[in-house]
Amino acid sequence: MLGQALGLTDAEFDALQGDYRASALFNEREKAALAWSEAMTLNTAKRDDGVWNEMRRVFSDAEIVEISLACALFNMINRLNDSFRTELESEEYNRRQHRAVGVTAAALEAYACRICGETPKA
Repeated sequence: MLGQALGLTDAEFDALQGDYRASALFNEREKAALAWSEAMTLNTAKRDDGVWNEMRRVFSDAEIVEISLACALFNMINRLNDSFRTELESEEYNRRQHRAVGVTAAALEAYACRICGETPKA
């Protein structure tokens, strides 16, 4: 739901299920972030020099930390939910929640910019 709210297309979701590295739908920074997140999730990041070197090439240290923390947070939540056998909400429930909340990429950027004190991009 969040991906759709942020503007990911069905084609991008399909590419994420396949070989996103070969997809023209993602730029080099997006591919690097996806590969890094995948390596973190599979716990192979420590020994994957190629993925690490690509992250260092296209992102600043601060950006790497931010991407890594977001990935780690979602991994923690998923592991807890799996361990506790949490029953997740139905897709229809999530769709109704999304319509009620109205999450958009612009709204998230505006919120993040308030925290960091920057001006949102136009």
